[in-house]
Amino acid sequence: MSLFFGKKPQAHLVNNQEATDLVTRLQVFLAKLDEKAQGLYQEAKENAQAIADADPDPFKRSYYQFKTGIQGQFQALLQKANNTYQTQVLPKANMFEQMKLTAIYSEWHTKFMYLMADVFQGVQLRDLEKEYREIMDDYNATKEKFHCAQCGAKLEINQFYYIATYIACPYCQTQNTFHPSTKTRMLELITRDLAEYRHQDLKDIYKGIRKEQGIKAAEQAFRTYMRAVMDEMNVIQPGMEMQNERFYQRVVREYTHHGIG
Repeated sequence: MSLFFGKKPQAHLVNNQEATDLVTRLQVFLAKLDEKAQGLYQEAKENAQAIADADPDPFKRSYYQFKTGIQGQFQALLQKANNTYQTQVLPKANMFEQMKLTAIYSEWHTKFMYLMADVFQGVQLRDLEKEYREIMDDYNATKEKFHCAQCGAKLEINQFYYIATYIACPYCQTQNTFHPSTKTRMLELITRDLAEYRHQDLKDIYKGIRKEQGIKAAEQAFRTYMRAVMDEMNVIQPGMEMQNERFYQRVVREYTHHGIG
């Protein structure tokens, strides 16, 4: 006996005047799937961020394994609903029932897809501000320990260096090599992501205008957002102003001509 047709109907779930046995059984069936989906949703919402935070792997493989498992269970529920609806419900429905069943299933499907899409929204896989602080703390500590190899004088570092650089001692003129750490070079990899994170509010405004009014209407908001991002990148990664400006001009051209942004 199938899962769908093995259940007793609960007539209170539908209007008795409109209900048929088939309609009622579909509602009972979808309600049970919805209960399971809500349980998955709560499990993911309660644990996803903690799992991501606890995963030391830079590629977050433990987190993605958890995410894949949850998504797989959602997909299994959706497949069960689709198969049952297509093979055990619609073929047995009359014209009146088909209209009612289609409305019920369509509403359930829409809510289920929203639940599935929303479950991992808001999970931050990286704490960019924390990474930035750690990089800068490491860089400043390296600067503080930098002394002339010849006379021992403390040497001042007045700009940001990503690679080994010769620094002349102002006292004895000895050429000393300043070696930034490997962690320092990671700054280049997080600069844009961090800048965009700091201006998420402007991104939301741009996305809202684009969604409601279209690409052309949102162009100025996109320019405002990207200019703020570029200015922030200049603060995070000093010395890269010219490269960042060229990047800004390129992304604006791509938006103007192709709507990419």
